[in-house]
Amino acid sequence: MSTKALTEMSQPEFDALIDGYIERESKSYGEMPAEIFFDLLLERIEKKAKRAVNVKVVVTGNRLTLVPDHKSDDIVVRNNEVLVGERRLVFQLAAGAS
Repeated sequence: MSTKALTEMSQPEFDALIDGYIERESKSYGEMPAEIFFDLLLERIEKKAKRAVNVKVVVTGNRLTLVPDHKSDDIVVRNNEVLVGERRLVFQLAAGAS
């Protein structure tokens, strides 16, 4: 079996690797520590990110406003909220931060 970095694998190769891992795990054979598995998975996901959205944080009194550096179809920034997919991130000032 050839050794290939996760970031160099095609999606079918990665899927086969994950399926193999799950199969081995269910038989308690050749276990991979969860920390290593998730680090590798995160590395692969990060590589798919095409462009960063830089967000400035503007604090006026006790009001927080987020200002993105460009518009994006899949990310919505509004006041102190960021909508990404099915998630809504709400940013709040920490106590004593204003």
